[in-house]
Amino acid sequence: MIIENTAINLVPQVRCPNCWHAFAPESVLFIASSQDLAGDPRLEDPEERRRFIATRFRPDGAAVDEMGMDCRDLACPNCHLLVPRVLFEQRATMFLSIFGRPQSGKSYLLAAMMRQSKRLLPQKFGLGFTEPHPPSNRLVQSYENSLFNHPDPEALVDIPKTMSADFGGRLWYQVVKFGDEIHRFPRPMFFQVVPLVNHPNGGNASQYARTLCLYDNAGEDFEAGRQDKPNNPVTQHLARSSGLMFVFDPTQEPAFLRACHGRSADPQIEANIKVSAGEILDPQATILATADQNVKKFLGRPIAEPLETPLVVVVTKHDAWKHMLGGDLPAFIGEPKTGGICGLQVAVIEEISQRLRGLLMQHTPEVVAAAQRFSRHVYFVPVSATGCAPVQAGEQDGRPDYKFRAGSVSPYWIEVPLLWLLARHVQGLVPTEKRRPAAS
Repeated sequence: MIIENTAINLVPQVRCPNCWHAFAPESVLFIASSQDLAGDPRLEDPEERRRFIATRFRPDGAAVDEMGMDCRDLACPNCHLLVPRVLFEQRATMFLSIFGRPQSGKSYLLAAMMRQSKRLLPQKFGLGFTEPHPPSNRLVQSYENSLFNHPDPEALVDIPKTMSADFGGRLWYQVVKFGDEIHRFPRPMFFQVVPLVNHPNGGNASQYARTLCLYDNAGEDFEAGRQDKPNNPVTQHLARSSGLMFVFDPTQEPAFLRACHGRSADPQIEANIKVSAGEILDPQATILATADQNVKKFLGRPIAEPLETPLVVVVTKHDAWKHMLGGDLPAFIGEPKTGGICGLQVAVIEEISQRLRGLLMQHTPEVVAAAQRFSRHVYFVPVSATGCAPVQAGEQDGRPDYKFRAGSVSPYWIEVPLLWLLARHVQGLVPTEKRRPAAS
């Protein structure tokens, strides 16, 4: 056996998180450890170690490459990309995809969501939120480090823009050669959500635990006129996901900009109003409609028929436009109960979702229509990944360059989209409260 069945309960079939190829665990390839075995014929990166079918093993199950070195990393037999060991275990995997227009704040959202989830879920919900394969999460780790880990509170921080695969984004995409065809796969990120001992279902944690496989897709993949290719990995990720997050930046929409003009502390509002005609981007509803069309074409579904996959429209930069939704957002976590466990305030989130839907219907009805054509289960969630306005730190390519003071960054409601999808997908994982608490 390649992996000891006595030590780990294996799934009967592994799904590659990169190319979606399904294979039996015993068909897995090992990744060589020796530096002398650099260069795999299927992978573009010359630093990648060679993949091989193992024939020699150590007593602990490690494979041995041809240079005699122990090898424990695994790869898909089809695309040769790494597959974390956690996906071989008999623990359910939940696939999530996040997408949005360039400059929508998606990278900031990811950084803040993951950082806050690691802190909030154990403290309030009795849930561990961990990284089962940290090397796969290098990108979001770099986001977190850039935004949250500077020791000087006066330092100006930001996150570099996610690059599309066509523009050489090797950090974000992996290139695989299938004969004469070149495929670019977004790098999946992996997290685990596991009930802790004080969780109501902590005694049966394995039944409720989930491995999260998260895809961050560059907005350029959904711009108007971009030809969707057969078997496009980005489209496949969206089509196979258990939940979708569409990142919508209202400060890029003319109606919102006019409503915020002179009433927001965010300098990006004024800058976005003054853009030249050549800088005007496609409407964000077009990004959503393009993703909808591509996914349904891949699935063979009618365009007018909404999917059952839940879609969260994550409306970013709430701190810049909060006056339009009545000011500060209410608490979404209830008071601690037995074992110090709190409940997710479902009624509060649903009420805010309805109010936000009404606001969007007033200013950007095409976004609401596109979302509800995409999915039968749409939720609108306001968030702020920074909790504060940026400051101008010079110019870049003739445009203002904005950064944030490290000590002022304080995200809010940023965990709600993920918590909401988890609560819907796995009943009993996220403790919830249906009724809104009485006002004091």
